[in-house]
Amino acid sequence: MVKLVVHIGLGKTGSSSIQETLLHNAPILERQGVKYLGMMLENSDAGTKLPWQRMSGSNAFFDGMSASDASEQLYDVLNRSISDLRQDGYSLAIWSNEWLATRGAHVCSALKKIKESGTDVEIQCYVRRHDRWIQSAYLQWGIKDKSYEGPVRSFDKWLEEFGQRDISFAPSLHFWDDLFGNRLRVFNYDSAGDVVDHFLRSNGISGASSIKENVTPDQVLLAAQSVFNGRKKRRMPPTEFGPISRLVTGTDENGAVLPPLDRLTPSVGSLQEIVASRRDDIEDVNRFLLRSGEPSLSFASPVSQQAHPTPWEMDQWILKLVYSLAEETVRLRKQTDSLRAQLVALQDHKAI
Repeated sequence: MVKLVVHIGLGKTGSSSIQETLLHNAPILERQGVKYLGMMLENSDAGTKLPWQRMSGSNAFFDGMSASDASEQLYDVLNRSISDLRQDGYSLAIWSNEWLATRGAHVCSALKKIKESGTDVEIQCYVRRHDRWIQSAYLQWGIKDKSYEGPVRSFDKWLEEFGQRDISFAPSLHFWDDLFGNRLRVFNYDSAGDVVDHFLRSNGISGASSIKENVTPDQVLLAAQSVFNGRKKRRMPPTEFGPISRLVTGTDENGAVLPPLDRLTPSVGSLQEIVASRRDDIEDVNRFLLRSGEPSLSFASPVSQQAHPTPWEMDQWILKLVYSLAEETVRLRKQTDSLRAQLVALQDHKAI
């Protein structure tokens, strides 16, 4: 008997991390009798793959086909896959795709037929607080993946358009509940802790290394990406910013966040402790100075704390660097234009 777990999301509840973990731990899963079928059943070995059987095939399946055609093709693939897995001794198959939560019409008929044929089908999903969900959604589609044209919008402006979608989860849960009843398992994302570990434990999988994917970046990187995306009128997928961020992460071997200089350098109290603990040495040094006719070391004036530069001081330094790089870019462009013109002239001369 092969049990089919259909993980339907919901979105913004760690689905990408679950999928990446299942994908990259395939050998460990298979030794436990578990087969990860993928997002669009791309990992199924049953027969010739259909055009939508690829990780990026959700659009082709849900938007490019009628619900009846999609359901018919899906049943054929699932039926053959489960039959092959049963023969190979597998006990669990997992299909994970967060599109399924709100687009069940394309898959419900096929899944019902699979269930009626004797396969245990269990639907699993995670839900989270609506306020935290919309906060995560804005960071994803309002800033990281600027899915609209024009400058980066504030949350309120972004919500004017995005909010037309019904930000509610119960309708999707009712849809799946009507079909599968108590075979629908709904987990609380906010209380699950590490959602990947929770999913693995819930399905009896052990020994897999958790992979975090599509995690919200820290506030500095997020602010930098918002400025980067805000420079372009067109939509900006997150892949555009990737090479830029890797310029920093690729050379920052430690990845440490330094405290400001006034906390990094010695405090006045630490320096005073150094002086107090070296009294004997200071007296000895002063005897040598006096013998040489020099004034003694004096600690009467208090030492001052190393100050951290002001934002304007740092801005000036950064602007000078930016201008220097810009001037270098202009110079290189002129050289490139000159060399291109020489190359064209040389090619024209050879043509003659």
